[in-house]
Amino acid sequence: MLPLLLILKILLFMNITKVKYNKPIVLLISILIILFFFTWIYLSNGKRKYRLAFYFYTIVSAIMFVDVVYYTYFNTLPSIRMIKQIDQVAAVGDSVKTLLSFKNLLFLLDLPLSFIYSRKRRKFNTYNKYIKWGIPGGIGFILVIFLVLLSKISLFGPVTNQELFTYHAKDIKKAIMKEDIESIETLTKKDIDELKQRNKFVEGKYTGLGKDKNLIVIQVEALQNFIINHYYEGQEITPNLNRLIKEKGSLYFNNYYQLLGRGNTSDSEFVTNNSLYPSMEEPTYTQYENNTFYGLPWVLRDNGYTSWVFHGYEKEFWNREKAYLNQGFQRFVSQEDYDVVEKIGFGITDEEFFKQSMDYLKELDSIDDNPFHAFIITLSSHNPFNIPEKYQYLDIKEEHKDTILGNYLQAIHYMDKALGEFIEELKKEGLYDESVLAIYGDHFAVNSLEEEAQKLMTDYLGYTYDLDEMMKVPLIIQIPGLESNETINRISSMLDFMPTILNIMGYENEKGLMFGVDLLNYEGQNLVAPQTYALKGSIITDEILLEMSRDGVFENSRVYNIKTREPLDVNNYIEEHKKAIEEINKSDYILKTDYFGTAGTVLPVPKNK
Repeated sequence: MLPLLLILKILLFMNITKVKYNKPIVLLISILIILFFFTWIYLSNGKRKYRLAFYFYTIVSAIMFVDVVYYTYFNTLPSIRMIKQIDQVAAVGDSVKTLLSFKNLLFLLDLPLSFIYSRKRRKFNTYNKYIKWGIPGGIGFILVIFLVLLSKISLFGPVTNQELFTYHAKDIKKAIMKEDIESIETLTKKDIDELKQRNKFVEGKYTGLGKDKNLIVIQVEALQNFIINHYYEGQEITPNLNRLIKEKGSLYFNNYYQLLGRGNTSDSEFVTNNSLYPSMEEPTYTQYENNTFYGLPWVLRDNGYTSWVFHGYEKEFWNREKAYLNQGFQRFVSQEDYDVVEKIGFGITDEEFFKQSMDYLKELDSIDDNPFHAFIITLSSHNPFNIPEKYQYLDIKEEHKDTILGNYLQAIHYMDKALGEFIEELKKEGLYDESVLAIYGDHFAVNSLEEEAQKLMTDYLGYTYDLDEMMKVPLIIQIPGLESNETINRISSMLDFMPTILNIMGYENEKGLMFGVDLLNYEGQNLVAPQTYALKGSIITDEILLEMSRDGVFENSRVYNIKTREPLDVNNYIEEHKKAIEEINKSDYILKTDYFGTAGTVLPVPKNK
């Protein structure tokens, strides 16, 4: 019974993880592996073999459950390295609960009955050595021959990228053998010169307008672009952000994309402050906490700034306490520094967070006569967006109540109210006119990869809610003294924040390397190269989104026109695809070799896989 149940679960697993190509082969490999283990167990002469079979069944079921929950959110299977982050699951428990659909829970629901079945007394059969070893050995031999044949016809990678057992076997092997360096062989002088030329300091119409001003950067939890200037049943969702965009001095980047790795919110911080791609093995703050960096806080410190970071949650979460030191922040104002009089989700409310942060900003401003840099991270609009009823100011239609859309609109509206009050306090304290203010969203709120949410959003918005809309977040920069405002439409991502803001502030990055571009002055082509939700090799340009196929075969990838939703020929975008991979690999080289810590030494790296 257990082998049959496990095969049925494999079929469900393939359905949830959207196995699209070579389905029969993927299924056959899984079946052969399952039969190999069960025949090896059942044909043994051990007295506890039925119990052992149940343990194997339970372990595989649990692995599939973890995989589908992770896949439901991230559109990819997890790595064994993510086990290190298991202690953080409790902190985001409410968010995880939203992923526990009945379909996902099916991998676990039968385990109590299976346990009872495994304890049932049966006639104990013994087998001779030919049966005992011959049957599992024969299945194993067939499996090996089959995998060799797949390798011969170049299907080994595409199949094992999708198949449960071989995917995890490859992942574990990579972790043990440290075979995961997929960078170019070296970061050559030509590569360095190209990066420096790309980010050469260019005098433009906004250059240096923020010189000697404070810089206040606010990273807003789950702030998506579609809610900007958006009304729900006549109710303005973000009136304060909308007002800010219309003010003199505001630059609004409406084609700005998230760029995350395994660290989600923390990777938004990392990419924004360093203009480097994040790690896809572990959260960057964890994997590279001891690396040397030269990002935005360091550049500003070299120009006399004092740099602090503010977040209303535990300082250990995402390893921030340790990572912030090498990021260049001089003080981390965390949950223990706030009077947590009220919580929303797992942290202090945004209203209290902003209110109490004002006292710390005044302290920061009083340190010396030089300007300061404050990096502020909000929390209340975190998934699953459970805002207390007293803070639910919007009138939500019955059909949207208790849906992710209705809850999100309430949460982001509350955040906007708190932000508006904070901006008024900045003005009252005389800091607003002395500060460049930058606000952006860290990542999406509503997942287009989740079927029910995607349909809800498509019906509500009146157009297809796809990856491009999901991953788009707003960036707003307010520059004091500027007499005009502007909406910038060019394609951009979090990589571009640092070079853009440095030009506005009037400071050149002379020691570091940046993979983004100055969005106000760079005249070349730009593209976005996501690695989560859309896998490595995917690209977004001003016109198209190319979503890399999960089997790793470029020709199987999906590409469509962002404006018309029309499907396009993927082969027309092979050069952009190659460029995206090359860019990621160069950045990955910098992380893996601690490039800045080794004074820019060019170190050997294994060739591309």
